[in-house]
Amino acid sequence: MDLQSKGEANPWLKSYDDYLRDVVGTTATTRIRYARVIRRFVCACCDDDSGWAGLSVQTVTDFVCDEAATKQGRGRGIPLTAVRSFLRFLAWRGAVPSGLDYAIPRARLARHASLPRRISVDQVEQLLEAAKGSKAPIRDRAILLLLVRLGLRCSEIVALSIDDLDWRAGLLRVGDNKSRRERKLPLPQDVGAALADYIMNSRPREVGRDLFIGVNTPPAPFRVPTAITCMVKRCLRRAGLPLGRLSGAHMLRHTAASGLVNNGASFREVADLLGHQSLKTTMIYAKLDLPTLAGVSMPWIGGGL
Repeated sequence: MDLQSKGEANPWLKSYDDYLRDVVGTTATTRIRYARVIRRFVCACCDDDSGWAGLSVQTVTDFVCDEAATKQGRGRGIPLTAVRSFLRFLAWRGAVPSGLDYAIPRARLARHASLPRRISVDQVEQLLEAAKGSKAPIRDRAILLLLVRLGLRCSEIVALSIDDLDWRAGLLRVGDNKSRRERKLPLPQDVGAALADYIMNSRPREVGRDLFIGVNTPPAPFRVPTAITCMVKRCLRRAGLPLGRLSGAHMLRHTAASGLVNNGASFREVADLLGHQSLKTTMIYAKLDLPTLAGVSMPWIGGGL
């Protein structure tokens, strides 16, 4: 049985996806990323006759080491995290002994070892101009502005509805799937104008309350966050901007955060805008502006010297 048919036929995969969505609260993007790894894990480690009875520490270790060896940088951590999560699910279901996930080694990555990839103010204008060449130029410009001004995640953009816009207060309500919290963000003038233009002049009618609609026939809302990433990459190519391994929608999120830091915003303000639960996540942007970093430095613990 080949990898794809065995993976799709195995009932554990569907049950695992339900577990990630309903029990853990994992985002759709992460579930898709994990599924690619776990399909291969099921094919390699789940016996058709005995199921998970023959699963051993050595088998798990060999699989994740082989997977990680094909990746670079932070990508090495994805198979480790995915398999660790799947083993916890299997233990939760009683299919394997508890604690098997501890057999998986942890990828050693230096925190904040590199600067977050971002584009300049001039390149942002090039990107917005490039949206004019897309199949849905008004819609794509509005989405790009949400990325570079408010730093929204792709999953957050896909989940937006017309009801999330409070025009009177000038606010956008965003549901954060990661923290399961809702946050209200101020609408900059250019973002609000682009959204109004899209809703009034470009968005198809009679398609429900979802904000962003695809160009297919019949019209339907975006269903997966990767649709946003693909649109961004098309615009980057059209703008003639360099495409690297980390290019895409998340690079525009870094661009939004970097612009805030370099214009004097506090790390707490940036964290609130991006929906970070911990300031440690936001501190990656500290290296972009040393004067701002100096302004939030903590006093020496010894004191009085």
